Amino acid sequence: MPAERLMAIFELMAHHERTDGERGVLCLVAADVLQLSGAAIGLVPEGQRLTSFCSNMHVAQSLMDLEITLGEGPCTDAAALDEVVEEGDLRSSLNPRWTTYVPSALELGARAVFAFPLHIGVIRMGALSCFRDEPGELTVAQSTDGHLMASVIARSLLALQAGAPYGVLSQSLQREAMFDFSLHQAAGMVAVQGAMTTSDALIVLRARAFAIDSQLADVAVSVITRRMRYEPTDQSWQAIRR
Repeated sequence: MPAERLMAIFELMAHHERTDGERGVLCLVAADVLQLSGAAIGLVPEGQRLTSFCSNMHVAQSLMDLEITLGEGPCTDAAALDEVVEEGDLRSSLNPRWTTYVPSALELGARAVFAFPLHIGVIRMGALSCFRDEPGELTVAQSTDGHLMASVIARSLLALQAGAPYGVLSQSLQREAMFDFSLHQAAGMVAVQGAMTTSDALIVLRARAFAIDSQLADVAVSVITRRMRYEPTDQSWQAIRR
């Protein structure tokens, strides 16, 4: 049975590559295989925070952006704990680590969320995060397919990264990904403005997005386009008039 399902996944990947192009194929296939509303892949490079790799649709991407902003959620937990996360009904969730994530995820339209860690042996890469727009636990078949899909994704990511120097994303991985490089550019600018590390700058950007109830990507664009800058003297944000 696993061999047959694996062949079905590979055939579906080939189909999406022919019809949709190469970018985001892994997320498209994951949503199809698990028969869920949406899927996204989050990567956690060693010593760094969660970053988006791909998604199959807008809500899935918004949920990933939410996790990146808040630092909490299913993908975050699956990657950190290296275990499957299942929340079949967000409305009745009592997860103490998701106090901010849950209401925001519900507003986005998610009713159930699931995440499968991406790893090969001791190598941890991140997690496959999926959601459903109605409550319900995964079936046994869906859970099995989720583990299988996570294994395929992990090996695909490892193949894309092959040959790249340690700590540097390969060109193949960058080409396949839907990374929002504007976030990293904005973090670099804030790091210079505030005389801080890039990691601290990302925290500052996330805090700003949360404070004004905005998408992290929108805050990043405001910094890059020089409509806003960080003032380290009083740790505030200043709008730039043109």
